Amino acid sequence: MSSNPPHLPAPTCNLEHHRKWERLKLLLMAVFFGLLAGGTGAAMILGWVWPGLGGGDSWILSHVSSNPTHDVLDDQIRVELEDRIGAVYRDFSGVSGLNYFSNDKKIADVFLVSSDGWLVFYDNKIETNFKTWQVILKNGNVYNVQKVLHDANANLTYLKINSVDSSEQFKVASFADDAKPNSDVFVYDQGVWKRATVLAKVPHAFRLPHLDSAPSQAFEITTNFSVGDIVANAQGKIVGVISESNFVLPAQYLTDVLPGILSAQKVAYSTLGVYGWFSDEQPLLGKDGKIDGFVVAKVNGDSKLKLGDVITDINGNIVNSDNLWYNIISSQSVKLQVLRKGKTMEIIQDIKQI
Repeated sequence: MSSNPPHLPAPTCNLEHHRKWERLKLLLMAVFFGLLAGGTGAAMILGWVWPGLGGGDSWILSHVSSNPTHDVLDDQIRVELEDRIGAVYRDFSGVSGLNYFSNDKKIADVFLVSSDGWLVFYDNKIETNFKTWQVILKNGNVYNVQKVLHDANANLTYLKINSVDSSEQFKVASFADDAKPNSDVFVYDQGVWKRATVLAKVPHAFRLPHLDSAPSQAFEITTNFSVGDIVANAQGKIVGVISESNFVLPAQYLTDVLPGILSAQKVAYSTLGVYGWFSDEQPLLGKDGKIDGFVVAKVNGDSKLKLGDVITDINGNIVNSDNLWYNIISSQSVKLQVLRKGKTMEIIQDIKQI
């Protein structure tokens, strides 16, 4: 057994050399960990400044794409949506005995709104010769068109397809109640879903004067698209259709007339029986300044309203396009406050269908 204390170096060891060796080991360890820390820091900086170098994609994915559904439509939702979408063509094309659908004969993309085969698309050209029209759905099934109805207020065309199997049930699109500013929407453009962002709901009259319950607002989005493109939200509900570059005709104007189409096969609007515009579409000035309401520019039939009236209040609410429309379609009659030749009066007006 050695007689040397355990904390002392061996007798043959030089004490000064031993201390130098201990310090060298500490120095080498410090250099190693310093290089390790420096390399890690350098990699982080490179990943920040030049994410394509040395695996920097992992950084950019974790930061930029922290919410992948923000940029692309979920695959399952996309498939469900496309099961409810088709395309309408004026006719087949043919070559060497083969029939095919050519792009120059495509009218629009369409989507299903009833399980018995009603579809709808935006159409500002109002095509009427539908006898040769053909509809092809995403599953490849092709159908003749049996009936067409055109909504002249919203420029929407509804068509009914013939099914060989009378019991065939189609998958129907669902509709969004609204689209909030800064929310994402996805536009079906040339068979691809492209993301855009809602900016606001804005006055956007399609023609003036227009029926009191006709479309008067649109969603403005960040990107221009083709007229007729279908617009959905991230949950797979139809928000509307592109009516002009970066404006979306809201689905509410479709759902308003849809019950009449499905029950009576005709387009009918609930209305006060007047045409005009809202003051946020074309500002109206009175002797005391700007007046808010709906201006009557044309009277249809035996309405109690007269040319030049301004409807300022409906059922106790200051008139705007949302509450006027809502009260008209949900009531048998309404109480109106009307400004007529500078004087305020109340009118009880029945709702009619035109």
